[in-house]
Parts: sequence; structure tokens; C-alpha cells
Amino acid sequence: MLAIFTPLAAVALAAAVSLPDSYSASSRMLVSFGDEYVYRSGAASRDGLGLISPEIDALVQSEAELLRSPAVAEAALAELQLARVYPSIARRCEAATCAQQGAAAVLHALEVGSTPGNLVINARFAHADAGLSAEMLNALVKAYIAYRAEVFTDTRADRFREQRERFEQDLAEIDQAIRAYLFTNNLIDLAAERDTLRQLYQSASGDLLVTQSRLRQAEAQLANYRRQIETIPKEQSLYVEDTRQQTLLAMKLDRNENASLHGEHSAVVQELDKQLAQAELFLGPGGEAGLVRRGPNPLHQQVEAAIATLQSEVQALRGQEAELKSQIAAFEVRQRRLVELAPELQELERRREVAERSITAMAEREVDLRTRNALTLRGANTVRILEPAAAPLTGTSLRFPAAFLGVLLAALAALAAGLMRAVSQRGLATPASLERTLGLPVLAAIPVY
Repeated sequence: MLAIFTPLAAVALAAAVSLPDSYSASSRMLVSFGDEYVYRSGAASRDGLGLISPEIDALVQSEAELLRSPAVAEAALAELQLARVYPSIARRCEAATCAQQGAAAVLHALEVGSTPGNLVINARFAHADAGLSAEMLNALVKAYIAYRAEVFTDTRADRFREQRERFEQDLAEIDQAIRAYLFTNNLIDLAAERDTLRQLYQSASGDLLVTQSRLRQAEAQLANYRRQIETIPKEQSLYVEDTRQQTLLAMKLDRNENASLHGEHSAVVQELDKQLAQAELFLGPGGEAGLVRRGPNPLHQQVEAAIATLQSEVQALRGQEAELKSQIAAFEVRQRRLVELAPELQELERRREVAERSITAMAEREVDLRTRNALTLRGANTVRILEPAAAPLTGTSLRFPAAFLGVLLAALAALAAGLMRAVSQRGLATPASLERTLGLPVLAAIPVY
């Protein structure tokens, strides 16, 4: 057993003494809740409904897993070079597996931990070179921040943009359909035309009532004048005063004056008597006041003029009534047509409104996601380096633990060898062991040559 224990222990002690010192650089990072850890469903609203965020421990654990990612280790090694950090691996590895073997060595030397309920992540990296341990840990933290930015970059912004463009195309098609529908049905603005048509219908209906009232009034006046004109004669007697009596009186005065001057039997007087007799015979017997003449009756003429005016007015009112009825009928036909056209146009307008709301929603989500992605890429929103790694001043040695473990293993190996030898023997090793086994005294022993 001693022959086995001694060389093994010597080899273990020699190996322990040859172990180099290990330098562990440390760094601390503060992780806070950010938009990248808030799940937003496709129907999440801007007031916070539909948002889900993780617990603190789950958040820190996920960040620690990102830091321990092989992609982070490979990126850090690509920056510092594998031959510089682990020259032994670089010498013996194959080109296809060097990155994986180096990343495995980095992750083996990296320790990431945190305190439950705390948002601070502690990272330690061990290496034989104190400067390389700090440099490598800082490279790991840098690669981790870049990698998390890449992981948390929300690619849905492009999908929102594509969806917004599809909605915009749908909106353009709907607008084209609305324009074609309005042009086909001779419309400009259905709501405005319906309001205008309603106003015109009400105005025409009011004018029709006024016209019908005036028409009935004019027809009643016309009938009254027609009854009156039947009782009024067309002509009337005109009395013109004449000078018949004055002429006879003047002739008589002239005869009496000449009779007084020339005598009753004078030729002058006799001649005047003849003229006076002829005048009385011509003018006829007296008694009439003047000459009677007949002419048109002014009242009859006034009534005729009023009848003609009323007939013209009645004719005009009837034409106006017929025109208003025609307009009202046309308005009613147009209103019924607009009622028939309204449902399809309203459906197109509803589709247009939905498309506009969808475009606005997609644009807002796209801008929001691009803003959050920009913040994530800068790493300024959730991860803060509280303590960057610095080169440790003292290292830790594994010589004593390795020596103790080596001696212990050597002792166990020697003990195992002794047990195996004892079990494999077929006889007893000494006379004393034979006496103890059989309980009988040994009389003689023959040595083996």
C-alpha cells in the first residue's frame, strides 16, 4: 500500500505546486424594467390594457441567462482573440470548433449571480492573467448589451408597416369605389344633397300651399266678378245740355227791339217773325232739358278689366301650381333614389372609416416600436453598469486544496489496492491469522521459497 501511496502522493503534490494563481475580476450591473419586458398583445391599447410584465427574479434570471449565452462569449472572444485569452485551446483546436471550445472555456470561467428580490447582477470572470480577466469581463458585458439589444429588438415594426401599407392600399381602393359610385349615381355629397333636397322639398311644399291658397282666392274673386258683370249694362245714357231756349229767347228779344224801333208792320219785323217761326218749327216744341246720348258703361269696363286681370292671375297660378307639383314629385323621386343609394354608400364609408382607424393604429404602433427599439439599441433604458471590471490586485491559489485532494486520492488508491490484494489471495498471510480464523494452534510453518 505504501508503495502505491508514495508515488501517487508525490505526483499530486507536484501537480498542485505547479498550479498557477487565478485572478477573478468582478462587475455589477443594474437591470430595471423596460418596454422590452412588457408583453403587448396585438389588441393592447395605449392606456395599458393588455400589458404583461415579469417578476423581479424572473427578470434578473433572464438577463443572467443572456449574459451566459454562448453568443455573448463568442462575440467577446472575437474581440480579444482566442489565441490571446486561451493560447492552449487555440493551438490544439480545429478551425471549425475553435469558437465553440473557446466559448465553453469562457462560460466555465464566468460566474453570474444575484440576490433574490434584487435587480443587481454580479458577474465574475477568472483567468490566470489579472489584466485579461478584467478585459475579458468588460468585453463580455459589452457583448451582452449588444446581444440583448439584438434579442429585444422588436421586429413587429416591419409587420406593422406592412399592415399599414395594406390598409392604405385598401383605403385607396375604397376611395376609388366611393368616387366611382358617386359619379355613376350623379352624387357629390349624399348627406349634403339629402339636406339640400329636404330644404327644397319643404320650400316647394310651402310655396305650393301659398299658391293654392292664392289660386282659390283668385278663382273666388273671378266668379264674383262674373256674377256682378251679368247685372251691369254694357252702355248707359249720356245727358248733354244745349242752348235751344236761349236761342229762341234771343230771337224774340231781337224781334221786340226791332218792332219798337220800326213798328209792328215793318219789313224787318215781319222777316224776324218768319225766322222765329221757322226756328220754333225746326227745334220742335220745348220741354226737354238737353240732347240725350248713349255710351259705354265705366263700371262695366272696370269689372271687365278686373275679370281679365284675375283670369291672367288664375292662369299663372295654375301654371305655378303645376310646376311646383312637378318639382315636388321630382324631389320625392330623388329622395327615394337617395334612400336606395344610402346603404351601399354608408357601407363604403364605414369601410373607409375602419381603414383610416386601422392606419392610424398601425402607424402609432410602428412609431412606438421603432422608438422603443432605438432606446433598446442604445441600452440606455434598462441596463446600467454600476461597477465596471478592474484588474484584481490579488489572486487565489488552488495549491493547498489541490494538494489535499491529491493526497486524499492517493490514500484511497493505496487502500483500494491493498483491499484488492487481500481479497484476491487464496490462503492466509501469517500463522497468527490462521490461528484467529480456525481457533487452533499452529504447530509449524514452512516458508515459501
